[in-house]
Amino acid sequence: MLIGLYTGQRVADLLSLKPDQLREGPNDILYIDFVQKKTDWAITVGILDPLIKEILIEQFPSYSYSQLFKIFKQICKIAGITKRVTGYKMHANPRRKLKGVFKKYELVTAHDLRRSFATNYYSKVETPILMRITGYKKGIYFFRVYRRKL
Repeated sequence: MLIGLYTGQRVADLLSLKPDQLREGPNDILYIDFVQKKTDWAITVGILDPLIKEILIEQFPSYSYSQLFKIFKQICKIAGITKRVTGYKMHANPRRKLKGVFKKYELVTAHDLRRSFATNYYSKVETPILMRITGYKKGIYFFRVYRRKL
């Protein structure tokens, strides 16, 4: 979850991450080299945070898609993200998303990590660079989703 918050990558790119995509650079920066699956863009993301670097170097994570989502929801539940909100959730019968009122941790998705990354770095990193890292091609969508009142 932390890796997603610090890299802004889609879940498919996070799950395909391998240790050989890591490289150490000058000034104690750890670089991750990706070729994004959806856009086919080659990008490099720099990691400065010591905890994230330690996780990637010492305890390289490997999860399946379903394991990842269960972990996201468990972490958010433990963190107390339990406010009831309106949203869409997948139901078994009928097998589709239905609107309802749920605890917020039940609605967390991997895309929330990417959105949080862009929100946290908006106005701190130049917008074209932020769009490139997150894989957004269309600026209008990016601005509609991430622009905050300053």
